[in-house]
Amino acid sequence: MDCCGKYYYLDGLILDAVAAEEQPSGETLFYEVIRTSGGIPLFFEDHLKRLQDGIATRYNVPEDLERQIASGINTLAQRDPVPQINIRVTVAFTGREHTLHICYVTSTYPSDKMYSEGVKVVLYRAERLDPGVKLLNTRMRLAINAELEKQDAYEAFLVNNEGLITEGSRSSVFFVTSDGCLYTAPDRMVLPGITRKYIISICRNEGISIYFEPVEAKMISMFPAVFLTGTSPMVLSVDKIDNVRFVTTMSLIKRLKVIYEGLVRESIRNYKWNE
Repeated sequence: MDCCGKYYYLDGLILDAVAAEEQPSGETLFYEVIRTSGGIPLFFEDHLKRLQDGIATRYNVPEDLERQIASGINTLAQRDPVPQINIRVTVAFTGREHTLHICYVTSTYPSDKMYSEGVKVVLYRAERLDPGVKLLNTRMRLAINAELEKQDAYEAFLVNNEGLITEGSRSSVFFVTSDGCLYTAPDRMVLPGITRKYIISICRNEGISIYFEPVEAKMISMFPAVFLTGTSPMVLSVDKIDNVRFVTTMSLIKRLKVIYEGLVRESIRNYKWNE
């Protein structure tokens, strides 16, 4: 997750990216990756709450953090405008002191072909030690990236010691039954994804049955379709997990994608930045 762009934001200052450290320094680093459109952060309040909740598990949440982050995003977007890109917001603690680091990160969004044909996923033996808190784990991220490159895959689904699929390395996972029900791991086993949260809400509103049970890795062939959700992919069908293929034309997945995209547009319209 490399920083990119001409500038980065650090504790109220916009600095030249030439001199930037790729990762902010500190003993404990909490972060959020937020997709922006025309400088507007999508689902900002949701991302902010998840960040604050994570910090609160170990530290006092810094005062005025919301204003600081909103100001940093706005300042960076004005200095280096990009039509659509992800940003990483990092709050790094050393003792009780903290720093706020905001930068653009290399962002790759699925192509039209990926949305229509689905993507390749691999299974990867790993699990987050504290899935409810979004902490930077560079070692795990680099290892997974190497595996994705080796197998030419889009994403890795994490398999825990019990052989259960919990989540993607940077996404949430939903398995679809032949009668249109969804299976996904319970919240206690996964990072509380923002897109995941809205998909679950859509399902409840639309009367789509959803079961919070993790799927065994050895049982994936029992499901005709799978999709993943996340900041960059939004809602994306899976074509293959390892050597098991799935249907990518299921109308239910397309329906969820359309409704979610409507919520994205609503988020953009409703965002208000007051300096």
